[in-house]
Amino acid sequence: MSGGTDEMATAPDAMAAAQADDTPDASSGLGRRLQVLGWAARAGAADYGTVFTWKTWLLGWFVRMLAQVLFFTTIGDLLGPGQARYLLIGNAVALVALHGIFATASTTWELQNGTLPLLVASPSSPSLVLLGRSLFWLPDGVACGLGAVLILAPVADLRLTVTKVALLAALLVLVAMTSYCLGLFLGSLVLTAADLRNVVSNAAFTVMMIVCGPEVPASAVGPVLGRIGDVLPLTHGLLAVREVLAGRAGAHTAGLAAWETLIGACWLAAALTVLTWRARRSRRDGAALFLT
Repeated sequence: MSGGTDEMATAPDAMAAAQADDTPDASSGLGRRLQVLGWAARAGAADYGTVFTWKTWLLGWFVRMLAQVLFFTTIGDLLGPGQARYLLIGNAVALVALHGIFATASTTWELQNGTLPLLVASPSSPSLVLLGRSLFWLPDGVACGLGAVLILAPVADLRLTVTKVALLAALLVLVAMTSYCLGLFLGSLVLTAADLRNVVSNAAFTVMMIVCGPEVPASAVGPVLGRIGDVLPLTHGLLAVREVLAGRAGAHTAGLAAWETLIGACWLAAALTVLTWRARRSRRDGAALFLT
């Protein structure tokens, strides 16, 4: 499921520009941080643009993702009434989370490309660069998840309205962001162990598929695994999506979205803490690399 993460090209020149930029226009602290984040996001988008055109993305990557959701939806159709709809929603939202977890692998690309010393030596925060570096996964994931629901809804007898689709899109963006925060945290842990990037990301996504509710209700996996699911992205966001598509959006749905946001914020804080600590340690001992 993570094969696409190793096919991506890189743009070291763009990343160097993102870090070398120290113009007077970015004099304010917040302004400069946003500028660095923006340059990093542009570098990531440039990488992505070297791999896909809109035609190759649509006929290659998107069709691949759509087939994955259709496979599970077909299984649900064989299981009994309502199961196709359950698995369609679960796997479509899980696709969004999967793209967020891809950040685990893409965070390690700087070490492979030899640009990590430049990030550490620059006056900017490497944490901000790595935060923005993989943001291209978010619109990709949302497009795949939303497209899967819209296209396969008739297969699962899922009736959509404009309001439902609008709320669905907003919740998918939320799930993409929270899952991205987890992916960034995992990436910060394997930043210097690039060989483990796909192992860790696949393991994390497998756990999420088991305990977060895409395939079976979270209550079916027992209290211990259920507690693990409670602190992972996707769980509460998926429940909110199910309520919206069932026509039961309300205060409880908003509460689920709030919990999803809080969980994502915690993972983001953990990721930035680890990245900042590793950068400071490297600068202090002069290694200019996250080698230990």
